[in-house]
Amino acid sequence: MMEFTERGLILKVGRFREYDLWVRFFSPLRGMLTAFAFGGRKSRKRFCGCLDPMNHVLFKLKSNRTGNYLCLQEGSLVQAYPRLRRDPQRLGPAVNCLKFFEAVHVEPQGAGAAYDLLKDTLEVFESQDQISSLFPLLFRAGTAFGQGYAPKLDACFQCGKNITASAAPYFLVEQGHVRCASCGPKHGKGLEVSGQTLEILKRVRTSPPMDWCDLRPGPEVGRQCFEVVENFVRYHLGLAWENGRFQKI
Repeated sequence: MMEFTERGLILKVGRFREYDLWVRFFSPLRGMLTAFAFGGRKSRKRFCGCLDPMNHVLFKLKSNRTGNYLCLQEGSLVQAYPRLRRDPQRLGPAVNCLKFFEAVHVEPQGAGAAYDLLKDTLEVFESQDQISSLFPLLFRAGTAFGQGYAPKLDACFQCGKNITASAAPYFLVEQGHVRCASCGPKHGKGLEVSGQTLEILKRVRTSPPMDWCDLRPGPEVGRQCFEVVENFVRYHLGLAWENGRFQKI
């Protein structure tokens, strides 16, 4: 029987039987975990106000005798996000980010970076007055980049020429790099993009979510960002938005 203490971000909570709950949360050390909170619906002492999605919680856990599942012994709230919960304009995009995160299979070696990205994202939705409408899309890109799929964006993969705003480069989805207009998309699916689109992707790759809030490109650059990220996530993570949720394809 194993006992340990772990912090985590709650993604989903469900009910089974009359007073019991199951809790899916993400840990920076162990990744995605699901544990049972027996008596969790009525216990005010062991889980005082902490068993809600998007809460940052410190849990004490224990496995059952056979090691088949985990039980939550108690939990203490580290941080909640009250402003986010009250504002539908914030809650909708934040839930979209959580749904995507839950669908991604995060490798153990990437759990710490993924945890920090999700925690920083919730803090953005809680604290910032102005948030880019592209933020959920950028979150998907940041999640993919952080799991080892970060594309090479600074220079043409073929000739090494610096990519400039006037170069009309191509982003190659499958290969995860760019080519200048002269070299073109020789192989694979090439998406023509602008220098501004690449600068946005570079910022997502190199800076935390707090620095994405002011990214408000025009319609054409926004369309290019959407096309690049959706195709990149579909190809490298095997995920697409279908029937109201992110699904493996």
